[in-house]
Amino acid sequence: MAAWYLVPKFLETPAYRVTEKDGDIEVRYYERMLLQSVKVSGDQYKALRLGFRPLVNYIGAKAREGEKISMTAPVMQSLGDTDNEWIVSFSMPSKYSKKTLPRPNNNQVYFEEIKPTKTAVIRFSGKTDKTGSLLKEKEKILLDWVKDRNFEIISKSKYLFYNDPSTPGFLRRNEVMVIISD
Repeated sequence: MAAWYLVPKFLETPAYRVTEKDGDIEVRYYERMLLQSVKVSGDQYKALRLGFRPLVNYIGAKAREGEKISMTAPVMQSLGDTDNEWIVSFSMPSKYSKKTLPRPNNNQVYFEEIKPTKTAVIRFSGKTDKTGSLLKEKEKILLDWVKDRNFEIISKSKYLFYNDPSTPGFLRRNEVMVIISD
């Protein structure tokens, strides 16, 4: 039980500072994030699993030359350009820059940089399922909160998963995040 709780705490996460807190919702300023991402098709649940493997191969140096890259948390997922397309991303450790990040051999894996940004985030525990009902419920709460405070949403929702699939639901850390205007 302790391993499920402690392991994610030892993984590097993107740096941010909280500027406002309202229960499970926070307004955060994130520093720059470097991501390695893939686009995959399918429902939300299936797409997360399909996108995970090429990214694990990338950080494990199976889909490129060079040394392994440390695992980070969270795994991020957002809707792509169509209802059936998803973008799954790993944030890269802060020691890397755009110039020093190893290039993938797999053309499915691509680089993204997110500039310092303001976000609204809702944090929750639980196990997401194939219906995505928990994600949709928390996303609605977050979007209603953001609208009530007259923030402008400038991104699609991003789902953030901090734990491996074997972690019991009550120990999992999940978030829904949107980028908002300053």
